[in-house]
Amino acid sequence: MAPRDLDTPPPERIFLDGPAGRLAATLEVPHGNPKGVLLLLHPHPQHGGTRKNNVVRWGALGALEVGWAALRLDFRGAGDSEGEYDNGVGEVEDADCAYRWISERFPNVPRAIWGFSFGSVVGLELADRVHESCEHYIAIAWPTNFYSWPSIKNWPQSIHVLAGDQDEFVDLSKMKPIQENGGTLEIIEGADHFFRGDIAKVRAATARLLGRK
Repeated sequence: MAPRDLDTPPPERIFLDGPAGRLAATLEVPHGNPKGVLLLLHPHPQHGGTRKNNVVRWGALGALEVGWAALRLDFRGAGDSEGEYDNGVGEVEDADCAYRWISERFPNVPRAIWGFSFGSVVGLELADRVHESCEHYIAIAWPTNFYSWPSIKNWPQSIHVLAGDQDEFVDLSKMKPIQENGGTLEIIEGADHFFRGDIAKVRAATARLLGRK
C-alpha cells in the first residue's frame, strides 16, 4: 500500500508559538468536516526523531483513513522547531501547546493522543493533564526498557498499546500498568521497534481504534 493513497487535501505546514520558541507541525485533514483530531508525537529527538518519521506518517494516514484530522508535531530542537531538547519535561509542554491548538482549531470533535516510542511517553504525561477531553490514547512501542511508567493521577479513558514481539526497546512483561488501568495490548508477531515490513499494521490499528463507534 502506497504511503499516500488517500484522496485528501495536501498536508499543511503549521507553526505554533511554543513555550521555548516556534514549533513546527504538519496538519492533514480529510475532505469535509473531520470526525475527530489526532495529535501525533514522534520518537526521541536525539536519535533522529521528527514529525517526518515513517511510523508517525503512517499513523497519520490511519487517522485520515477514518475521517480524522492529524497534527504531527516537531518537539523543541527537533526537525524544524526551535529550542533545545529538555529530557522529556519541556516536550510535554510542547505537546500541551499543540493539544490546545487542535482543541481550538477543531472544538466540537473528539480528540486523541498518539505517540511512537519516546513520543508515547510524552503522550501519556499529556493524557494525564487533559484526561477529561482526550477520548483515546494510542501508544506505539512504549519503550519499557528505557522508561518507567509515570506516576499519573488520571489514566486515559481509552488506552491501547501496540508493540512488536521482536522489539529490542520493549519488555512486554512490563505492560501490566496498561492492562491494570483498563487498556489493551496488541502484539504484532515478528515486528521490531520500527515495524520494518509491518508498518501498514500501525496504520490499520490506528484507523481501527479511531473508527470505533
